[in-house]
Amino acid sequence: MTSLPSNPRYERKFVTDRLALSEVLAFVRRHPAGFRETYPARSVNNLYLDSPEFRDYHDHINGVAHRTKTRLRWYGAWSGRIATPTLEHKVKCGLVSGKRSHRLPPLSMNGHVSRSDLEAAFDSANLPELARFALHHLQPSLLNRYQRHYFQSADGRFRLTVDSGLQFAAARPIQSPGVSFCPPAALVVIELKFGLAQAEYAAPVTNALPFRLARCSKYVLGINTLAAR
Repeated sequence: MTSLPSNPRYERKFVTDRLALSEVLAFVRRHPAGFRETYPARSVNNLYLDSPEFRDYHDHINGVAHRTKTRLRWYGAWSGRIATPTLEHKVKCGLVSGKRSHRLPPLSMNGHVSRSDLEAAFDSANLPELARFALHHLQPSLLNRYQRHYFQSADGRFRLTVDSGLQFAAARPIQSPGVSFCPPAALVVIELKFGLAQAEYAAPVTNALPFRLARCSKYVLGINTLAAR
């Protein structure tokens, strides 16, 4: 069984493909919980890593209760020198999620994904030995990027993010042509995040969001989107 990190939380995801981003943001700003932006909107980039058999993808599709996702995350431009990439190991046990993060040395992302550069970064980072060993059995599986807006409720109990302009691309080895992102999806993804102690206060906040509650993994969505092209 996969153990949770020390920062467990609940995540509620909502989606809409009928409202423009501006309309979604207007709903959030009018929410009775008093959500206010806490950080400037920015571009989020992720490089997902999975087993050659896409174990993490299939675990999610099959509804495995204890599952993981591994990704590199950075902000701003998706290509060029990435000064501060972060390795994130996201764990889900039932309805509760958690995340372990490790800072990696700078990397370059210039139209391809270099496995040797990744392995060198993993080896030089301050990672637990078991985590480093496990990473060498994973391979790049998906690139995605989107624009994220950040909010927090007036009482500080709830965080909310709004993601739009989702794009996906296959993570190709260095010998392959450059990365080609698919056109942005019309989908807007809203995520409500709160600690375990705040669960008893969550129902009014959730019920006041006029969006469809859904299981929505951007990793699964990306793999399925590319498979359908």
